[in-house]
Amino acid sequence: MNTQLQLPFRGWSRAEESSNHGSGGGKTPRIGLVLSSGGARGLAHAGVIQVLEEQGIPIAAIAGCSMGAYVGSLWAAGLNGSQLEARAREIKDRATLKSLMDFIIPPSEGLIRGDKLRRHLERDLGDKTFADLDKPLIIIATDLDRLTPHVFCSGSVSHAVHASSAIPAVCAPVKFNGRRYTDGGTSEPLPVTILKKRYHLDAVIAVNVMPTPGDFELQRDHTFMTDDKPVFRVFSRIFRSFWSKVNLLADGNVLDTFRRALMAAQLHLIAKEEAAADVVIHPHFVSSTWHDFENFAQYLQAGREAATAALPAIRALLQNTTNLNQETISHEFAPPHPQLERHAA
Repeated sequence: MNTQLQLPFRGWSRAEESSNHGSGGGKTPRIGLVLSSGGARGLAHAGVIQVLEEQGIPIAAIAGCSMGAYVGSLWAAGLNGSQLEARAREIKDRATLKSLMDFIIPPSEGLIRGDKLRRHLERDLGDKTFADLDKPLIIIATDLDRLTPHVFCSGSVSHAVHASSAIPAVCAPVKFNGRRYTDGGTSEPLPVTILKKRYHLDAVIAVNVMPTPGDFELQRDHTFMTDDKPVFRVFSRIFRSFWSKVNLLADGNVLDTFRRALMAAQLHLIAKEEAAADVVIHPHFVSSTWHDFENFAQYLQAGREAATAALPAIRALLQNTTNLNQETISHEFAPPHPQLERHAA
C-alpha cells in the first residue's frame, strides 16, 4: 500500500461563470462532465460521481480520456456510483492487477498488450456501441499516425476505451480501424473544449485528478521522489543497485525521463482546459503511480471529499443556468407589450 497517499487538502480549485452558456431550452440545465486522465488517480472519479448522484446533479453528457474514459464509459452504460466502487474494490492488491496484464515478450511495442483489461471492462459493457449507452459519451484517444486527438463517439465503446487508456511506453498502441492509437491523456488530458464543441451545454464541470505544476514546485506531490531511507543489509543494497540499472522506470532511467516530460506537457494542457470549465473539482494526492489501484479506498474518498467541497459552486451554477434559461424562454415567448402594439398599429 502507498503510505504517502493523502486525502485532498483543497477540494475544488475554482468556479467561474462561462461567457458563452448554451441555452438548454428548458428548466433543467444541460451540464457536461469531463473526467481527466490520471491512471489509478482516476478512481477518484467514481467518488465524485457518487456525490453527484446523491445530490441529484443532472449530467447531460460525458467526456473522458484514459482512466476517465474507463470510469465514464461504465457510468454512461448504466452502472451507478456504488457499482463503480464495487468494480474498484476488485483490484485489492498488486497480484490481482498483474493477473489482468498480458505482458509482451520482448517488450518492443510496450510492456503489456491491454487486451485482458479490455475484456475485463467488457464484463459490463459487452459489445455496446455509443448509441446503446444511457448517457451521451465521447472518448478521447491520440491518433499516432496523424499526431492529433481523436474523438470516439460511435462504434465499440470498449475498443475506444482501450485506445484511450493505452499508456505510452507501458501499453502497446491499439490498432483499430486501420489506425494506431495511444492514451488520450497525451493530447487532451482534460477535454473540456472538445465536449463544449460537441454538445449544446449550459455549463461544464471538470474533474482533474492530476497534480499541478505548483504541487511539484512546493513539493506537495511526491510521485517522482526517490526513497532515501537507508538500506542496512548488504544484499538489499546490492539488489537495489542492480535493479536501478535494469528497471527502465527507476529514477533517471529512460522511462522515468519520458514520464516526467510527458507530465510536464500534460499539466500545462490541463491548466488551459481548466480555465474553460465552469467548476473544477480537483482531488489531491501526495504520491501516486498509474498502477496504484490497491489504494482504491483512499482515491474514492478523495473524490467524494473534493466533490462535496464543490457542491456550493455547483448549486450556484445550476441556479444561474436555470435563471438564464427561464429568462430566455420569457424573452422569446412573452406577448408584445400593449404600448408597442398600439405604436405599431
